[in-house]
Amino acid sequence: MAAPPSTPQKLLAEALGTAFLVYVGAGSAAATGVIAASTKVGFSMAQLGVISFAFMLVIVGAVYAIGHISGGHINPAVTVSLAVSGKFSWREVPGYIAAQVTGAVAGAAAIFLTLGRLAAVTAGGGVTSYNPATMGFGRATVIEAIGTFMLVFVIFGVIDHRAVPGWAPMAIGSVVFAIIIILGPATGAAINPARYLGAVFMQDAFGGKVLWSQLPAYLIGEFAGGVLGGLAYVGIGRVRADAAMTSLAPADDTANPAASPKKFSGATS
Repeated sequence: MAAPPSTPQKLLAEALGTAFLVYVGAGSAAATGVIAASTKVGFSMAQLGVISFAFMLVIVGAVYAIGHISGGHINPAVTVSLAVSGKFSWREVPGYIAAQVTGAVAGAAAIFLTLGRLAAVTAGGGVTSYNPATMGFGRATVIEAIGTFMLVFVIFGVIDHRAVPGWAPMAIGSVVFAIIIILGPATGAAINPARYLGAVFMQDAFGGKVLWSQLPAYLIGEFAGGVLGGLAYVGIGRVRADAAMTSLAPADDTANPAASPKKFSGATS
């Protein structure tokens, strides 16, 4: 039997996965801004759809690539939510979050390298924000909480051993696509503290404008929404012993290993 991945392997996987997410996802938003600046084409649902699709595809690829190594969290809100629900060791949480934020910063730095400093800064560097003239702190916090709640709820569902095996990356990528479509015009749909921080840190480092006063709304909303999403699934997904016989999906196949689908270890934005 092969040895399980070591801690350094897990952390490197999380860093790389998060870097891929930020480089392609946040980078697609920055690239859209760069193109818009030269073509004078206004932002529309077409551009939002392309950005959402880029996030979906990179998440599918990243989770497939590293899910069997680190669980493929690539999102501190996912890591904390798994720990709160008892599905992940708290001892590993600090290392995972540090790796995710480091990867996010590296991915954001690569955006500036690819698009050029001036063009990327002018395009916003992939930073998410909300308009303080039309939206307050509380509303922005709730919006990010709703999006992260949905993301983590789906993640908990697909890692449930009763879920159809093999579809976790597609399900996670698809729900991120859907969430960005509705949250994008409001808060930019960060739904991931590492994705938010990586872009903000690099935009600030390269001389771009950053609204640091908005940071609490994103962090509080995402962590709170993620934890609530995880606990909500745990609550409704719990199967009573007397209900197992009437359920179309077996409640516990551990007694028959041959009948139990392979559990996907982790997830995410």
